[in-house]
Amino acid sequence: MNDEVNGGCKRLGRFDVDFARRTITRISDGAFIKASRSETLIFTLLAEAANNTIYREVLLAECWQGKIVTNNSLTVAIKNLRTAFTKIGEHKIITTEPKLGYCIRQTALIDDGSHPPKNNVVSNEDKNIHVINETQPIVNLEKKENLIHQELDDVTVKKTRSRNIKLLDIIIGLAFFFTTLIICYRFLFFVDTTSVEGLPVIYNGIDLPKPVQNAILQNDNSSISQWYAFPMSKGCNYYQLFSISNGHFVDFSSTVKQEICSVK
Repeated sequence: MNDEVNGGCKRLGRFDVDFARRTITRISDGAFIKASRSETLIFTLLAEAANNTIYREVLLAECWQGKIVTNNSLTVAIKNLRTAFTKIGEHKIITTEPKLGYCIRQTALIDDGSHPPKNNVVSNEDKNIHVINETQPIVNLEKKENLIHQELDDVTVKKTRSRNIKLLDIIIGLAFFFTTLIICYRFLFFVDTTSVEGLPVIYNGIDLPKPVQNAILQNDNSSISQWYAFPMSKGCNYYQLFSISNGHFVDFSSTVKQEICSVK
């Protein structure tokens, strides 16, 4: 994993892996996913050994390098990779080998043309305008009348387009307003995403205390898809810890070994 250590890039079949940015990009159209350090290493190891099964023990040792993790950490990481790849239309990247480990087939790394680059498409209206510009009308009375009617139609079309443009401006303005509102909300409340031994956690941007990390690792199971950890108030070491398990919030705050915080 020298490329990962040096923060370099590596091309694996039809994908480029950027270890510094922790992204996996499909070369054909530029679609990419964001992954954690361990998830990036898992994909790289499986892709380098395409068609071969990599045992769970090997993945745990190579992709968490020196850290003590459980089999559940690998299960969550594989789930995160599959979910991220599905969002860009890749549904069969990683294959599970029951009771052994995981594998990436060589065929999954070969470009089959199912994700072509996006090209600019010329509309039929643009083609018609091009033909009209190239065809010079013969100057006679009948065609002059036709031109007059055409100009009147063009005026009507322009007015309709003007109304559509004004409506589009309103829609763009509203979209910009709500986007700004979301960004301000995120900035004011310092909501960010981190991971604890490969487990995704939503938190307030401040390093999580060790008791909170321990509680996450001790209580994690395959049904949990997301963790949330936030302090009760500013300057308070007492954290609220929740998880999403099978679509429901579960409160794990009582499992965190820490001082009790009195909130005013």
